[in-house]
Amino acid sequence: MCIPAYALQSNMLDPNLQVTLEYPDVVRQGDKFVLSSIIKATADQVSNITLSISSPELYSANNTFRLAKLAKDSTFGNDFKLETKNDTPNGGFVANAQVTYYIKGLFDANPIKNTFTHAFNLNTQSSPILSFDIQAPSNVFSGEPFSIKTTIKNQGTTVQNVQVVVYSDDINLEGKKSFLLSSLDSGKSSEFDFLVNTPKDLDIPTHAVIHVNGTYLDDSNQSHSIQDSVNIFVRHRGIMEIGDANGVWLGTFFIAPVVGVGTIVSSVIGFFIFLWHFRNRKKQKKNKKPKT
Repeated sequence: MCIPAYALQSNMLDPNLQVTLEYPDVVRQGDKFVLSSIIKATADQVSNITLSISSPELYSANNTFRLAKLAKDSTFGNDFKLETKNDTPNGGFVANAQVTYYIKGLFDANPIKNTFTHAFNLNTQSSPILSFDIQAPSNVFSGEPFSIKTTIKNQGTTVQNVQVVVYSDDINLEGKKSFLLSSLDSGKSSEFDFLVNTPKDLDIPTHAVIHVNGTYLDDSNQSHSIQDSVNIFVRHRGIMEIGDANGVWLGTFFIAPVVGVGTIVSSVIGFFIFLWHFRNRKKQKKNKKPKT
């Protein structure tokens, strides 16, 4: 199996050459994958360029690429077909890239040899590694919809049939409570929203734990699970309140960015009273001016 997908990038910088390496962020033991290289000349008279990739954890039928010459500001690409060893342990390992080339300066009798190296990390995994990133409001109004934004990321091998659900043992949830993803490749992530609401006839303010649980299959059709949770506080919206319920607690007091209708009405009345006084003062000053 050859994996040509590129996810990570490493740059090798030199006064005369720039080399960019692109490769998968996750590979599996025994799998073949492609490492792509792009060489760019930033100076004149660059020749006999050699790029080599090496690591004790990698096999390669040809890990060296040679280029006779490259004009200034030109680029040239090459793909290395590599394979991780079967006994490579899970986790990261280091590979090395080495570049040699010759360059002839204005006052050089012969081209001068230059060499520079660069170490980069590869990540080997034998099974899926899924994780959740959940964003949800900490405070909500009962009966009103709110969003639970979820990102699922795979840092291991490819998975199939990903099913994610939300639920709570503390309070009933209604709305969109499930999500299905046919597959999730290595190093990829997927974002989705659960739009739910709590019962409107909530008796008392409630602290509730919302669970986000998922199941998925690996490439051997073995089932795995993943879970995470967030906490929310649910309360009734006051009759005279408008705005968002997502506030903060200061001791035993809950401060939310809601505004009472009475406060808005009072503010409007106060503004008109201020405007009336301002106009009267202006009028009085005008009447007091001496006549000529």
